[in-house]
Formats: sequence, C-alpha cells, structure tokens
Amino acid sequence: MSSVKVAVRVRPFNSREISRESKCIIEMSGGTTTAITNPKVPPNTSDSVKRFNFDYSYWSHDPHDADFSTQSMVYKDIGEEMLQHSFDGYNVCIFAYGQTGAGKSYTMMGRQEEQQEGIIPMICKDLFGRIQETETDELKYSVEVSYMEIYCERVRDLLNPKNKGNLRVREHPLLGPYVEDLSKLAVTDYQDIHDLIDEGNKARTVAATNMNETSSRSHAVFTIFFTQRRHDTMTDLFTEKVSKISLVDLAGSERADSTGAKGTRLKEGANINKSLTTLGKVISALAEVSANKKKANSKKDFIPYRDSALTWLLRENLGGNSKTAMIAAISPADINYDETLSTLRYADRAKQIVCKAVVNEDANAKLIRELKEEIQKLRDLLKAEGIEVQEEDELNKGSVIKSPSKGRNRNGSTTEMAVDQLQASEKLIAELNETWEEKLKRTEEIRLQREAVFAEMGVAVKEDGITVGVFSPKKTPHLVNLNEDPNLSECLLYYIKDGLTRLGTHEANVPQDIQLSGSHILKEHCTFENRNNSVTLMPHKDAIIFINGRKLVEPEVLRTGSRVILGKNHVFRFTNPEQARELRDKITENEENENEEQEKADTQQVDWNFAQCELLEKQGIDLKAEMKKRLDNLEEQYKREKLQADQQFEEQRKNYEARIDALQKQVEEQSMTMSMYSSYSPEDFHQEEDVYTNPLYESCWTAREAGLAAWAFRKWRYHQFTSLRDDLWGNAIFLKEANAISVELKKKVQFQFTLLTDTLYSPLPPELAASVSPVQPDDEYGAPPVSKTLVAVEVTDTKNGATHHWSLEKLRQRLELMREMYHNEAELSPTSPDYNVESLTGGDPFYDRFPWFRMVGRSFIYLSNLLYPVPLVHKVAIVNERGDVRGYLRIAVQPVLDEESIDFNNGVKQSARLVFNEDDAKPKYRALNEKDDVQRYIDNGGLDSKLEELEDADSGRGIDSNSASECQEHTDEPGEHLQLGKEFTFRVTVLQATGIGAEYADIFCQFNFLHRHEEAFSTEPVKNSASGAPLGFYHVQNITVPVTKSFIEYLKTQPIMFKIFGHYQTHPLHKDAKQEFVSRPPPRRMLPPSIPISQPVRSPKFGPLPCPPSSTVLAKHDVLVWFEICELAPNGEYVPAVVEHSDDLACRGLFLLHQGIQRRIRMTIVHEPTPEVKWKDINELVVGRIRNTPESSDEQDEDACVLSLGLFPGEVLEVPGDDRSFYRFEAAWDSSLHNSALLNRVSQAGETIYITLSAYLELENCARPAIITKDLSMVIYGRDARTGPRSLKHLFSGQYRNPEANRLSGVYELSLRRASEAGSPGVQRRQRRVLDTSSTYVRGEENLHGWRPRGDSLIFDHQWELEKLTRLEEVGRMRHLLLLRERLGMDTNPNPTTKTEKDVCNLAARAATSPVHMVIPQSPQTPVKDAQQMLPEREYNQREQELMLKCLKLVQGRYSKNESNDTQTQSDVSPSDEGCADMTVSCISSNSMENNKYIIRHRLCSPDRSDAPNGWEAPAPATQPALPLRLYVPELEEIRVSPVVARKGLLNVLEHGGSGWKKRWVIVRRPYVFIYRSEKDPVERAVLNLGTAQVECSEDQAAMVKIPNTFSVVTKHRGYLLQTLGDKEVHDWLYAINPLLAGQIKSRLARRTLEPASQTASQIQASNAVNVGNANK
Repeated sequence: MSSVKVAVRVRPFNSREISRESKCIIEMSGGTTTAITNPKVPPNTSDSVKRFNFDYSYWSHDPHDADFSTQSMVYKDIGEEMLQHSFDGYNVCIFAYGQTGAGKSYTMMGRQEEQQEGIIPMICKDLFGRIQETETDELKYSVEVSYMEIYCERVRDLLNPKNKGNLRVREHPLLGPYVEDLSKLAVTDYQDIHDLIDEGNKARTVAATNMNETSSRSHAVFTIFFTQRRHDTMTDLFTEKVSKISLVDLAGSERADSTGAKGTRLKEGANINKSLTTLGKVISALAEVSANKKKANSKKDFIPYRDSALTWLLRENLGGNSKTAMIAAISPADINYDETLSTLRYADRAKQIVCKAVVNEDANAKLIRELKEEIQKLRDLLKAEGIEVQEEDELNKGSVIKSPSKGRNRNGSTTEMAVDQLQASEKLIAELNETWEEKLKRTEEIRLQREAVFAEMGVAVKEDGITVGVFSPKKTPHLVNLNEDPNLSECLLYYIKDGLTRLGTHEANVPQDIQLSGSHILKEHCTFENRNNSVTLMPHKDAIIFINGRKLVEPEVLRTGSRVILGKNHVFRFTNPEQARELRDKITENEENENEEQEKADTQQVDWNFAQCELLEKQGIDLKAEMKKRLDNLEEQYKREKLQADQQFEEQRKNYEARIDALQKQVEEQSMTMSMYSSYSPEDFHQEEDVYTNPLYESCWTAREAGLAAWAFRKWRYHQFTSLRDDLWGNAIFLKEANAISVELKKKVQFQFTLLTDTLYSPLPPELAASVSPVQPDDEYGAPPVSKTLVAVEVTDTKNGATHHWSLEKLRQRLELMREMYHNEAELSPTSPDYNVESLTGGDPFYDRFPWFRMVGRSFIYLSNLLYPVPLVHKVAIVNERGDVRGYLRIAVQPVLDEESIDFNNGVKQSARLVFNEDDAKPKYRALNEKDDVQRYIDNGGLDSKLEELEDADSGRGIDSNSASECQEHTDEPGEHLQLGKEFTFRVTVLQATGIGAEYADIFCQFNFLHRHEEAFSTEPVKNSASGAPLGFYHVQNITVPVTKSFIEYLKTQPIMFKIFGHYQTHPLHKDAKQEFVSRPPPRRMLPPSIPISQPVRSPKFGPLPCPPSSTVLAKHDVLVWFEICELAPNGEYVPAVVEHSDDLACRGLFLLHQGIQRRIRMTIVHEPTPEVKWKDINELVVGRIRNTPESSDEQDEDACVLSLGLFPGEVLEVPGDDRSFYRFEAAWDSSLHNSALLNRVSQAGETIYITLSAYLELENCARPAIITKDLSMVIYGRDARTGPRSLKHLFSGQYRNPEANRLSGVYELSLRRASEAGSPGVQRRQRRVLDTSSTYVRGEENLHGWRPRGDSLIFDHQWELEKLTRLEEVGRMRHLLLLRERLGMDTNPNPTTKTEKDVCNLAARAATSPVHMVIPQSPQTPVKDAQQMLPEREYNQREQELMLKCLKLVQGRYSKNESNDTQTQSDVSPSDEGCADMTVSCISSNSMENNKYIIRHRLCSPDRSDAPNGWEAPAPATQPALPLRLYVPELEEIRVSPVVARKGLLNVLEHGGSGWKKRWVIVRRPYVFIYRSEKDPVERAVLNLGTAQVECSEDQAAMVKIPNTFSVVTKHRGYLLQTLGDKEVHDWLYAINPLLAGQIKSRLARRTLEPASQTASQIQASNAVNVGNANK
C-alpha cells in the first residue's frame, strides 16, 4: 500500500497576467512546501498566508532563478520512479490537474523543441532505451498504446479516424472498466509513439478562452500497455508481467466569468467542471476512507466513480491497483487566487489517498515463484538441522538422508513436519511443472480405468475411447432395452459374456451380472449361457419370461432380433452380431418359410409397441378388434350428443328471432306514433276524440302561419355544418389507417379531410357531384336552391405534385385495396418473382391520374350591359377554390349591332351560335337580382325585420343588403335590339391576364355559360415568363343567339364563367411553391373561443348531470354574474383579491392570490326583475379540474379533484337606486383539500393555474337546479408578496385598489323550459353523441409522428373560405353595376332623362318600398337655449292639456285608471354625477320602478344645461302581465362575448326611473352593449341585449326630448336614452348598435338632399326651353 505522490508546479506569468500587472502570490521553500498569499487580506495577518506540504514543489516561475525547475527535473523525480514501477510489473498513472492555462499540457506533453519535452515523451523515450538495454532471448518486451479524449462526457478515439462516434464505457468483472472498440496499436520504437502522439494531439479539442489561447477543452488519456515475457529455464515455463501506464492530461477547471465562455464554450466548461467536480468528490471520498481506516472505523463509504466517464475509467488508478502521481499546475498571479487556492486544496486532499498496487503477473508463475522461495527456505531449515535432501531426485522421490557429522538432538515431530511440508510443496510444484504430454498420458490411463468400470456396470464405451454411451458392439451378444417412450428406448445395453451370465436383483445371494428391479423379477431370474457364439436362455423356477410373445418354460436358444420380456415391464431385444452376419451371407431363394418369416421379423421395425402387440396376439387377445369396438362406441355417443345440441340450438334461435321481430314491430309502431304526434303539445291530448286523428294530412294554417313556416324552412336549410361532424369524427379511423399504410409502404401520399361546397368559384368535381342529391328547384315559398356541403378526402400526391379529392365511399373502397396490397407485400419477399404488388391488386390504389393542365382559378363577367347596349371592359379577379386571388383578367364585352370588326395583329377571331331553351331560365347559383318573396305570405303586422335574414354565419353566406339589383324592375320591355325571335350577336374579347404566378406555364383561358359546360370557348396557350409581363390572349369570340325570354333573363341575372388553366413548371408541393399558397388567415370572429366553454363539474350531491332538455323555450333572460375570490386580511375581514383584466387572457381576467391564506368564493347574480326568476337558495358549489392549461376535460372529474365547498346562506340584496335583482352567496374554499401541487405551491414563472367551478342554485317553480359554470385563471404568489397588475397600464390606473374592480364578470343566458315537455318521451328529442374514432389506435399509428385528422377547426376554416367566396361574388356584382353606371354617365347626371338611364337607376337604387319612420334630425352646433326655437309657445285650454297628458301616458306606458296619484310632481334633477343613481352596489337614493309614481310633467336635465322645459323621460318598457304558476326546467349557458369591439366611448345615459343623466363608458360587442362607470372601470355594470332590444331615433322623439344627438334603446324591462358628445358620432353609434337603422336613416337624408338639386335642374331646363321658344319667335 502506498499513498499518491503529489507535486505542485508554478508557471511563469502569461501575456494576460503581464498586461494586467499581476503580482506573484506563490512562494516555495525546501522543495516540498508551497505557500499562497491572499491579496484580499492585509499582510502579516494569520489568514494572509496559507501553507501546504507536498512530495514535490517545483518553482518554474522565473527561468533566471537558481531554484528554477526544468522539465527534466520533473521527469527525474516523478517519471523515472513511475517507469521503474512499470518494469516491476505495477500499474502506473500520472495525471496533471489545474485551472485553464496553468501549464498542465506543457508538463505532460511539452513542446517539440529541445529540452522542452514533457513527461509523456520522455517516459516513452526512456522506456524504449531500457528495453534495448535489457532485452535478451529469455526476456522479451512488447508495447501497445492507446490515445483517447473525454469531451463533454463523450469518449472519442484519437488514433483511429473511423471511430468518430461516441465510444461506450463498459465494465468487465475481471478487467474492470474499459472502453469498447478503443484502438490499441502496437509500437516498436520511440518514433512510432512520437508519431501517434503528434497525430492524436492534432485531433484533440482545443479552443481559445480569455485565460488561454489554446485551452484544452477535453481530458486526454494516453495509455501504454507494457508486457514483459520471461522464459524460466528451470521449469521451462513462460511468465508474463503486464503493466499499464496511464498518462492523463486533464482539461482546465475554470469559471465562466474568468474565461469569458459563451455558447459552446460555456457548455464545454460546464461538462469539464462536472467531471472535475466528480473527480474531486472521488478524491475526497477516498481520503475519508483512508482516514477512517486509520481510526479503525468499519463504516463503508460510497465512492461516486460512475458519476463521470473520467472517474469511471480512472477507478483503478484512484485508490486501486496502481502507483499514482498527481501534478498540480498553478498560476502565480493574484488575479487567479481563488482558482489557485482551490487547486492546492484539491492536491492536498489527493495526498491522503492510499493505493493498493500489486504486481501484474500470471497467477501460475507467481505461485511457482513463491513455492520455489518456500522450498529454498525449508531446505535451509533442514540443512541447519543436519538433514540434507537429494536435489537430483527431488521431483520424484525426495529422499532424505541424515548427515552423521551434523546430527543433533531435535524434536522428531518438528523435523517430520518440516519434511512433510517440504514434500507437499514439491508435489505442488511438480504438478505445476507437469508438461502437457504428461497430463495427456495420465488422462489416458484414467480413461482406461473408467472404461473398465463402465464395462462392469453394463454400459459400453465407443471404441475411440472418447465418447461414453450406448453403442452396438460388433462381436459381443447383448440385450438392448425397449421402452414405451421412444426417447428412452435403446438407452441401456447389457453384454452376454462368454460362459454364464446371471440376471436377477441385487438381493440375490450370488452376485448377479445383470441386475434389474421390479415386482415380477426374482432374485435369481434366469441365466444366459454363451457357448461357441450361441446363446441359450435358461429360466429359473416361477420366472416370467416371454420370447417373441411365447411364454418360456424350457431353455431355448436365442436368435438375433428376438424380443425378450422379463417380468411384465422389462422388454429387451436380443442381438447377436455374428449370427446376424451369417444370416445375411446364407440367405437364398430356396430357404424355408420359417427362415423367410424370421428375416421379415428382422427387417421390419422392432420396438416396444411391436413387442406388446406380438405378446397380445400370441396370448389370444385381438387388440385391433378391441380398439375398433371402442371407437365405434365413442362415435355413436358423439352423434347422439351432437344431434341433441343441434335441436336445442335451433329452438333457441327460433325463440330469439320471434322476440326480435316482436321488438322491431313495437319500435316501428312507437316511432310512427311519435312522428305523428310530435307536433302536438301535452294539452292537445286531453281530448280523447282527437287522439286518433292524423295531424299530418290536415292543415288549418293561416297565411301568416304559412309564411312563418316557409321562413323557418328556408332558414334551417342553410344549417348543415353541424351534421358534418358525424362524418368527420366517424371516418377519422379510415383516414388514419390509410395514412399509416401509406407510410409503411413508403408511398408519397398523404390523406386529410376537406370540405367542399358547390359554389360559383368552387363547383364540385363530377365524381363528387354525382354523390350529392340533385339540386332542388325553388319551392313554392321561393326558397333558392341550397348549395350542399360534403366531407371529402384531399389526397396530396407529393410524388407527382398533384392534389385529388375523393369521396368517403371511394376512400373506403381504396382502403380495402390498400389493405390487400399491404398483406400481399408482407407475405411476399422482395426477391420473389411475384413481388409486383400492383399486378396483384390491379393498379396502385394510392395514386390517381392527374391532368397535364391544372386549374389556376375562375372569373365571372355579368352581361347586363348588353341590355342597353353599351360596351364594357372588365378587370376581374382570378380566384381559386379557396378564395385566394391568383391574378387578374381583362375582358371586353360589347354588342355587335352592325358589321363592324376589330382586327388584332396577333389575335384570334372566331364565331359561334347558341340556342337558349326555356328550361335554361332556372339558375343553379344565386342570381344577380335575387328577391325575397317571403313578404307575400306574411301579414304586414307584427313581423320582426330579422325574418328577412335567411342566411347566417352557419351557412357561410351573408345578406347582400347593399346589392343594387334587389329592386330591379323586370316589367320593362327590352330594347329594340333584343326583340323576341330575332338574332342578337355580341362579342367577348379576352384581352390580357396579369399577376399569374411563375409556377404556371402555357396559360390558356376557357369560358362558357353556366348551364352550357359542353359548349366552351378556348383561347390559345400563352407562354408565361417569370418577368411578370401581362399575358396577351387577344381572343375575339362572336356569339350569335336567338333572343328568347330565357336569354334575356340570363343577361339580367347570370354571368359567364372564365376558367384559367396552366401547366406546372415548378413542383407545386416544393417549399418555395408552398409559400405562395399561404392565404390570409380567417378573422378573429370566425375562430373558436380562446378557451372552450366547460361542462358543469359533476356534483357529489346530485350525482350524474341531467341531460339538457329539448322542449320549447318559454322565456329567456340575460344574467350578469360577478365572481370574486376573497382572502383573509390582517384586520380579520375577507378582502377581494386583485384581478388583472385583459381581453388577451384566456378567461379575460387573472386572479392574483397569496399562498396559504384562507379564501372565500363570492358570487353575485344580477338580472332584471321578473316574476319567473326568483332565487331560492344555493345548494352546492363545486370546484374541480385543477390544471395548468386552458383546456379541460370531463375525465378530470375524479373524487380526489372535485371539492364541494362549505356554503354560507345566500341573500337578496336591496341596492338603493337600482331596482334590478341582486342575489349574493359565499363559500369557504380551502384549496389544500384538493391535494393539488398547483394550488399548494407558489406558481412558477409564466405558469397560470385554471380551475372550473359550478354553482347549483335552486329557483322557485323549477324542477331542477340551475347550474352556473365558470373557468377561472389565477397565479399564486408568496404569502408576503405584494400583488398588483403585471402590466404598466393597469398598474398606473390604480383601479386595482378599488375593491369593486377586483371581480370577474360573466354573461349567461337563462332559458326556462316547460317541465312537462322536458320529460315527455314523445316530444323530447333524442340527444345524439358523435362517435369519435380519431383516438382509436390503428396499426402503424406511431409512424405518423403526431399527425391527426382534422375536426371542428376544419368547419371554421371552411366557413371563412365560403365567406371570402361570397364577398368576392358580391364585390364582382357591385363592381359591374358601378362600372355600368359610370359608362352610362349616371354618376355625373343626377336626374335621369332617357329610358336607359332610368333602367340603370332602377338597377342600382335601393329598395324604397319599406317605410322608414326614423330620421335623425340635424344636430345644432350649439346647445338649445330657447325652447321657442323648436316649439312655439301658445296657450292650451284645459281639454287640450288633458288630451296631451293622456297621450304622454300612453307613449310612456304608464296609463292607469287611478288618476289620484297623477298630481304628484317631481323636482328637477342635477345633471352631475353627484346625487345621481348608480348602476352598481355602491348606490344611492331609493327609487324603485314599481313604487315610482306617475308624473304630470317631468323636467329632464340635459348634460349641457340645467333646465329644459317640456322635458322627456326615458322610454319605459311594456308592462309584463302576471304569469300563472308553472314548473320550469332552467338551463344556464355562458355566453362568450365577441372579441370584436364595434364601438366604444363616452355617452350620456338616462335610465328609465333614474334620477338624471350620467356620463358612462359604453362598449358595443354585438349583440351586447356593456356599460361601465368610466373608461378605467374594468367591470361590466350593466348589459343590454341588442337581440331583444328596440332602437329608436326619429324626428318626433328629438322634438319631444328637445335634446340633440339622442337615441333610445328599449328592452323588455327598461329603457335607456343615450346622447352622444358630438353631432358626428350619432351615425357611428347607430351603425355599431343597429346597422340597418343607420343605413335607412342615412339613405333618407341622402334622398332629401338630392330632391332640391333635381328640382333646381328641372327649373333650369324649363327656363332654357322658354328662352329658346322666345328666340324662335
């Protein structure tokens, strides 16, 4: 055992340290002591200098110093000693440690200059020098080297360029850790090693840092395997000593700030420090182990060798079988004090390590050497006693003689023990020195002895003497056993020796030659007599013996092949080799039959079965007959049981079929009955006589009811996207399987869902259009045809660059072929001649044929200019099927009234003739002048304007409310050029195409009428250059058509379709080509909400959630809910936690909570007062679905996650000045009971926690509880952290300090349904659940790498595409009309005079049939100061005043028969906010709507003036009649407010029943209007539903109010009068709230301005005519 030798070497200053004027802090004395001075501590103190003692301290700082240590001095002290240890057979290790740039590599490797070599080159040079000096015939040497580096914990071979990858470090139980596949190269001289070191150093990983320009970034380990082979002449044996010399150059320990490491250097440094830290831990642990052993501590410490590849490989060198030396290289500069001190401490710990080095030699040679030494010691001991041993015969005899001259009186026992020990040692050394030939000879002798023993046991040995087993002898007669198990037959062989061979058991008095066991074997069973190669079997008395099936009584001569049965279990076959040989030689054709039979018996297979059958046959037992009889019985029993089972099965089948038929009839009868009576309400069935009347064949609808039904029918025909989810999710598994097979078969095809709608720009392909039901004509109610949307499969062929569309049926058909192709390929090998899978399946099912030309896009040109007739030149967009503009096309359309012609130099002129039939009048797509004929079926009274909206967002279409063609008068006769029966010729000229992408070549255009696809006109292809120049077609097509009514109708309504085709010259699926297909993303309103609306959390009290009712909704109410999370404050009160409000957040608000504080959840429900909704109590508040992602699932409703909170009694709040209903309740929330780490700990940076809460509330007259569900987001800070908004905008606003601002709002819609209908099985609609197959596993799904079939997002994207196509279509129509107006000069002449101009005006004007009652008056520039300017003052008599008062009451809805209270008056109200009613809890004067008295005159205060005579109060809603007592089923649904803000700003608000004007911040998010206190108020205080409100703005209202810029919004429960702050804002606010009303008002104002201008123009014309007449006179 020896400790690690440690040396310290200090280097000179480097350039960096010199430039920074560093000072030397290292001192060395005595060659072993090293002292370091702390520059940060004052000198001459106890902590200023630290001293360390090492084995060697080398001063290499100043070359001119007398004590300067050179490279050779270091080598003489350490290198020569270690080299000597290697020659002695020990493992040797030298490793250098230190910071970056401390001189480790210089000490180990050195430089190429003279006297500058390092330890590694000098050891190698000295090694081969000593080898040349000491090598002889008896002593041979061999040297092998390996060179590796450890870089970023990866081992790399520096000598083998093929091993570029990471080598694995393995561990062998005997060899220890080693590097797998590390090259080990043999060298013969120093030059070979020098070359290998040089090549390896070039491959090392070095880089420049701030501390060293060539810093080693890896650990280098250079290993020398040194083998000494010695020949011992005395024993003639070869012994070997193997020594491993490990020379390690460690990478420098460093700090990131000192080295300036960044990026890769920083990562390298981290890995370097990791391995060196592990090395330090290993050294410390080994030092502690050594110290504990000195203290006799038996505790076993753990050494972390495996934490780093470096320490794992150096395990034997650190505290193991090695002589180890460590050289610590340090820097003398004061700027590196910390690193230098760390290195010295590192080395001081390594000094305490104790290694256990042993000589690495052959164990046999070591034992011989030790035995020789022991024998020599024993001889010396005996010689001292006077006893000599003959040396010449010591290996054999070891004779001992006594010398008389040296005989002494000694204890005989001691001498005998010494001699005995000497003889034992000599025997051991004799065995060890025994040659291989002697061992073989002794083995042969033992084999012969073993064969003799086997022969006695009856087991034969093969003649070669090697293999032991049962073999047939060639001369000796023998018995071979036969067994029922073939594997056990012929395993025993018994010899019949010459003379007598006895057979019996081991219990016989006379030893038996063959011993058997068994109940029927006698002690002396029989005797075999072998005389002259003839064997006779002699049985003993009562012995059971059978020969060839016959029982043996007398002695009998055995013939070869005879079957001998001894007892009842032992069956043998007798074989006599000599007799068998003679029989084969003597067989002739004339032998006796007995010999022939014997020969047959010998030739056929003789086994145990043969012997048993022979025995049974000779004993008179027919085994075959017995077996046949038994089989017949079994067959009969099987037939009887099978017949009985078939009869029972047939009876059960008939019973089941009868039951199925009965159930099917019952279901059909019930479904027919339900369909017949589904239109009835429960009250309709009270009369028994009406039960059997069929309502389907009798209809007593009025005209208005029929119109409503027609409107509803037309509306719901456009709702088709909901049913598409069934096809998407139900066929997802087929799509996934097709993609998986495509990937496994390496087909370059990908499948994905797509939606196709038959529109102008995207008509369905012919194969898909055939699967859609034919287009239905307009029904009797005038409903236009509906464009069907279907689910298809988009096949992206990346191999050919094509895209196809398959139907779902075609996908299933192709999938069957794909499966067959997959199975065929799996069964056939690639080398099989039938490997052509396409020939087996009849073609590749993955690919379709693709056309040479691809569709670029479509354009449409309307022909209404031919009615007048005027020529027009159009520039229309080329739109593809997804609504993306791919270019532009210039087309000229003009009538040909004479023989004029236009010649084009490069153009083509063609002519054609078409005939329009009367059947062509019905258009397939939407017409230019599509009219709404619903009004002819509906009465004028009581219909809402919303009935006209036939299309909504679900259908992907919008109302063309601005279309100027809706009111075109079709009664006018066409022009003279369009007389029925005559021929009309017009010309279509295709001029140019611009903006078409460079990926298309050979562009051509094809156009046709919409209904005449077979008659198309095509241009010549034009080369498309990449320069972007216009493509000139200049194709002229004259078309002659006989004028019919259908042709005139087509000119008025339908366009011509232009298709642009091109050939791809760039791969369409290439990366560059893909970028051009990126389209504009859909608007935000078309996207799904940021967080899906969660389902209610399952209640532990109420169990499973009830199914939502589907009965008729009797009433709907808007409910505003405020959510607050209160925390316990130091003063003992619960204070609302801070809420950060932002529309960008998933929940539109973020609660900022503290950890470990008691909390309460407070909810406040606000709604308009109504007798239908009265909150009774809160039953349960459930919190669950704790997560850190916005999305949630119902699977999270586990018992451990869902927590039912402790409730406090709810209360109804009475808010002064606010007559709305307020209901508030609280619940104690202990978040630790969820046992969720997300709620128990402080949230991490950037983490947001989401919870879902559901409140189960009980309402009066309701059978079920109403459920309010809300998702809340929160962030949990430390207990003492200061919470505030994270954005500066909210922080500086200071609103978070207001407790009423720290709440989150939610808008809900409460639907009340009739309970009887909700539970009626005949009325309630069955709720379908969509079968989702997208998550079902298919084979090969793991190869899709996260691919998923598209689902609901595809529907949203398709809606956006349809909206784009609809807008493009409408823009195209409007552009055509405007171009026609401009061509006719209508925009410059406001008064049309000619018939053509009148027709154009009729074509482009708005519909003037609907009355407009509301026109906003012109707002005065200044406030009204004198009431006489608007209403002249005059005296009214008593009768007039009473009539006016009654009219005012009727308008306000406050008329009452009791006139006693009408005399009360109300004082004036101040317009300021002080003393005014508020809309929140912090209110105000008590003034309830129900207790408000009727007034005679109410003086209304405008915000601009304090007094206004003849004021006007905000409009009151219609009074609600008292409802009868009913039982409802409530349903609360959260409404996700639209993120699109139509308008926001300040308005003056006067609420019905309020005390005055208030300035409020109003935001319009259709269909809701939210009212806030101020602009900085984040909480909604009131909500108006525009869907149920009425907006009014008229001259009468403005005249009555006498306040400018006002309009009213009246809901079912209250009215609001709103005033804008400026004149120009009125139209903007009205447009945001009700665009239709704003458009009507603006149109009416525009008409009024045009009338005076037209009158002036007519007067000028009349005066001109008078003047002309006078002049003529």
